[in-house]
Amino acid sequence: MFLKSISSISIAFFMISIAFTGCLEDDDNGDNHPDHHDDEPGLHHHGDGDYHHDHDGDDDRTHEESDRHHNHDDSVMSYNVTVNRLEDVFNSMNYDGEYYYTKEEWVIHDISEIVEIDGMLMFGVTGKAQEDGYNCGLETWYIFPGESTFTPGQCLLSEKPAWHAEYVPSNDGALWAPNFHGPHIMYYTLPMSNEDDHEDTQSCIGMVTATGTAPDLVWTDYGKPILCQIGGEENNDDPEPPALDPAIFIDDDGRMYMVYGGAHIWITELNPETGEHISGDPLSWDNGDNGDYVHLANGPSDAENDGDPWIEAPYIHKEGDWYYLFVNWYDCCQGVDSTYEIVVGRSESVTGPYLDETGTDMLEDGGNLVIAHESHDVIGPGHAGIFEYGNGEDKVQVFTHHYYPDDGEPWAYAHARTLTWEDGWPVVSQEQWDPMDYW
Repeated sequence: MFLKSISSISIAFFMISIAFTGCLEDDDNGDNHPDHHDDEPGLHHHGDGDYHHDHDGDDDRTHEESDRHHNHDDSVMSYNVTVNRLEDVFNSMNYDGEYYYTKEEWVIHDISEIVEIDGMLMFGVTGKAQEDGYNCGLETWYIFPGESTFTPGQCLLSEKPAWHAEYVPSNDGALWAPNFHGPHIMYYTLPMSNEDDHEDTQSCIGMVTATGTAPDLVWTDYGKPILCQIGGEENNDDPEPPALDPAIFIDDDGRMYMVYGGAHIWITELNPETGEHISGDPLSWDNGDNGDYVHLANGPSDAENDGDPWIEAPYIHKEGDWYYLFVNWYDCCQGVDSTYEIVVGRSESVTGPYLDETGTDMLEDGGNLVIAHESHDVIGPGHAGIFEYGNGEDKVQVFTHHYYPDDGEPWAYAHARTLTWEDGWPVVSQEQWDPMDYW
């Protein structure tokens, strides 16, 4: 279900300590839809499931790093966050509940794509339950120059924007699944709680912008929603999605799109000048009647959990003349019991149809497997993102995703792998990407 409540989950915060081969392992720096954040410690996410972070027999906790054109020696430099420092939040948490965790247990869930900013690499992370001294709506994390570890960055939106209470009053303050439009603009999900007695708007998508210099950025909310869904997947009359898991795509002609949803994946156009919905109305959902919203994909009909066809976490990437739609199928946020896997389809148009290699439409069970437990020995890989650096034959593409360690500690983490292409389809490496290649 879209109501992936993090409140009931004590999220295990953990620092991503990437253990690449030869890298720094000890660097110290709807109806019954599977709720993707329900079993996740402290996380509130889509549906009732938990956030995923899997170290499935693999402690290679990868962190993407800077481009090759950052070859300067930063070994003598020290990078410290001093504004809204996330690590200060972690260190000040109390032991009143089951929410407090040591450094080794810090959680990363719903990792965004990696972006370059001021010579550093940064990504966004879902916020956790607002308890035990934690009050961040979202988080940023960094890979600093010359380093190979994920380092806590900033705590975002500890003071909640007024429009949140107006549109989704049941939200407790935790926000989900950030995605970047460049390094200074981040979109996010404002979900309702998983309680049954509220009558909120089902969910909204918001936006924050950054000023200043990393890592001490100043993040400011846009002050109003970009898009909201009244019914979400609980609307049984239309294939309505929740306003969940936004991902931004800029086409070659400069047009700006947002793909989003759960249970059903849709795409809509945004105004590239303002970042708002192209209609200017965040409540413009019309089931695709006027063409502003286009239905791209549904979940698998062979889904587990009593046949619930759950799908979410869409991400669009263009490679050559093809548009590729990555999505997650099955259950997230169940820790080691998560069944999340990433599949992909492709199209000659950004608005579809997206087909798999057999020609099956993603609206009708189509999807090539990209990464899953059986293919890469990681539990519940989710939330695809692609980071590129270098040019021509030297271009490198890095595929990021969260996962759930098989020992449950931390509850969820993240991997980065090399992405290549064979016969027009993406291939994700078995081994972890080495961030030092970027520096």
